[in-house]
Amino acid sequence: MSDTISRRKFFEQATVAALAVPVILESCAPSRKLNHACIGVGGMGFGDLKQFLAHKDLQVVAICDVDAERLKKASELVPLARTYTDWRELLEKEANNIDSVNVTVPDHNHFAISWQAIQMGKHVYCQKPMCHDVAEVRLLTQAAADKGV
Repeated sequence: MSDTISRRKFFEQATVAALAVPVILESCAPSRKLNHACIGVGGMGFGDLKQFLAHKDLQVVAICDVDAERLKKASELVPLARTYTDWRELLEKEANNIDSVNVTVPDHNHFAISWQAIQMGKHVYCQKPMCHDVAEVRLLTQAAADKGV
């Protein structure tokens, strides 16, 4: 599978990621950087990772991908970030170290990962489509409101 994307798609992704960071950062104490984890670092996830790295008030502390080559490529950009191949392990082990995650994995996993992260009180940036149906979106929306994220 190719990791190339069109110029239009790149700018769409860059814009969305750039707009998401300031919103997430508002919830973080002004005296410290936001600790962030990237779940899915291939294709669009690699673009998201680069956008997050460009923000001065955010540090990527953990990255996750099931594909070893994608994970290796991303870890070269963020050598100090801890690496994982299972998002469940990342959320479990990094629970006290992260403030937010982005979910840039195949669509069928968006809900499960976002739900778990929100239940842990983490802010979530999720690629579209967010979920498979409106009921899942409503569940995430309510959970985010309940958790204040």
